[in-house]
Amino acid sequence: MFDIDALDAADTADMEVLGPDGRLTGWIWTFAGPGHPQTITQSNRIARERLHEDSQKEAARVNGRKWKPPEETVDQVRAKNIEFVVERLVGWQGATRGGKEFPYSPENAREILQDRRKAALLTQALEFLGEASSFTQSSATNSQPSPSDTSN
Repeated sequence: MFDIDALDAADTADMEVLGPDGRLTGWIWTFAGPGHPQTITQSNRIARERLHEDSQKEAARVNGRKWKPPEETVDQVRAKNIEFVVERLVGWQGATRGGKEFPYSPENAREILQDRRKAALLTQALEFLGEASSFTQSSATNSQPSPSDTSN
């Protein structure tokens, strides 16, 4: 029989940062999964923004006006992407900066992600968050032994 809980996404998932040479660095970023409170808060914020935009479009349509979406600059889009990542980032481990431990904080994450010399890190984080399999529970965690797998 299928256990429905096997469909649950992981609460968190780790991403090991790739260095510029494509090698793993040992710097582990932990992100909130789909059911994590941080992700739920983010999803609610995004939904509220979309609902607000939809109501503006509808009001313009009803009043016979054209609705023009606000234009965003490249820097504004980049800032939104950084905030999207930071909202989902639970923490990290294994990072130093200038030879000293560099602890996780939302401010430190923003600082690193805003550094254009580290643009690949933002791309890596966005790709990780966009990949559905990043938060899939391992089959070993989800599977229950079948009666034929147990010995007496």
